[in-house]
Amino acid sequence: MKTKIIGLVFVIVVAVGVYGFSLRQTAHTPVSSEGDDDAQKLADVADDTDQENVIYYKTITGYLATPHGTGPHPAIILIHEWWGLNDDIKDLAQRYADAGYVALTVDLYNGQNTTDPAVAQKFAGEVRGSTEEAFNNLRGAVEYLRARPDVDGDRLASVGWCFGGGWSYQMAVGNLGTKASVMYYGQFDPHDDFVHMRSAILGHFGEKDASIKVDNVREFQAQLKTASGAHEVYVYPNVGHGFANARGGTNVAYSAEAADQAWERTMIFLTETLK
Repeated sequence: MKTKIIGLVFVIVVAVGVYGFSLRQTAHTPVSSEGDDDAQKLADVADDTDQENVIYYKTITGYLATPHGTGPHPAIILIHEWWGLNDDIKDLAQRYADAGYVALTVDLYNGQNTTDPAVAQKFAGEVRGSTEEAFNNLRGAVEYLRARPDVDGDRLASVGWCFGGGWSYQMAVGNLGTKASVMYYGQFDPHDDFVHMRSAILGHFGEKDASIKVDNVREFQAQLKTASGAHEVYVYPNVGHGFANARGGTNVAYSAEAADQAWERTMIFLTETLK
């Protein structure tokens, strides 16, 4: 088992929790585009994948991106930020599909999304008030993927950002059927039961994130050492909350260097854990 902490975090916690994780986020408002170069990159990725809207749980519609080829492929459940299921998360689904994964973006807001932080906080609070339905939503995503002939149901992972990072963590500690769970600056509870957890965890945190305390990260690291599995936790120096989101607000939090490093580590982690 390898658990790594890189860098030092000086942070102040934002404490609105549910099952040990917060549903608040730093307010980085999405913008619509990154310019011609990024648009061309996304178009190139889309050419190598297939995309469609699918109903995966009750009447809830998610966005599915699949790699070319019959498979069966490993699959990723992508969990959106507190803005909801938007084009940012769909672009990420295409990127994961281009890397060889069937990528399903779930929708915990039942078709709603926003660019207004106050509305996003309201949406997140509604999920906080109905956590069992959110868990059922994620279980539905697992069942949907396992039923697909192009998916290897034994090789499932979750990836989430911010609000979604906390839910990706919950998929791990709740043993919802994933072998790997990646959390980008998502909240956690270092006192959870990690001994019986069957999913490996990869955590990405920013040194200057104002919503996660360094002491909690260190305690998280220590508790993960009690669990079996190749758990890894990284803290990226001189970056804050939302560092991996190229479309976040005015992009002051975005760090291409940290985002690229986190992506590379995620690819290695998923390859190793979804063998």
